[in-house]
Amino acid sequence: MLNGALAHRYAQALFELAIEMSVLDQIDKELHDLAEIVAQNSELKVLLNHPNIEAETKKKVLAKILDDTVSDMTSHFVYLLIDRRRQNLLSLVQREFARLANEARNLIEAKVTSATALTPAQEEKLKEMIARSTGKNVRLLSEVNPTLIGGAKLQVGDRVMDGSITTALSKIRDELKKTSLKPQQEVGVN
Repeated sequence: MLNGALAHRYAQALFELAIEMSVLDQIDKELHDLAEIVAQNSELKVLLNHPNIEAETKKKVLAKILDDTVSDMTSHFVYLLIDRRRQNLLSLVQREFARLANEARNLIEAKVTSATALTPAQEEKLKEMIARSTGKNVRLLSEVNPTLIGGAKLQVGDRVMDGSITTALSKIRDELKKTSLKPQQEVGVN
């Protein structure tokens, strides 16, 4: 079975339990924080995914790191992943859980990357525009990337709208390459 399908099944089960226990926001945050810790700590990632390290050792290390900072539900869920040798799915499960949670909240995440930081007014206008087109509440994530020169890239779900100057220049360059490679036609020769 594909990892994405497995991650969906685990995330769906945890999501349903979190809804039932009215702890959706808490579990969402705890999973996010835990996935970040693992992603940023290469030694922990290696330890968790090493096939020759016993599950109990992995759980003890995680228990020390978490140090009662997560709920029993989250820690037991992660221990279940370890017991079933699925700890490598943690980041996929976290993303899928966040997607399910956002769907339940009628929330969509949009990421805007611009050459310079957007003003609060620009961010608010962009959020309103996305909310009108999607019919959902919008959480806007802003990122600055000076290599874009100007303009912006907007990603909403799996749709990407690229209005950056860098992309426009790249398209022009590609068109010029295509036209300069065409053989020249002789003019006035019959």
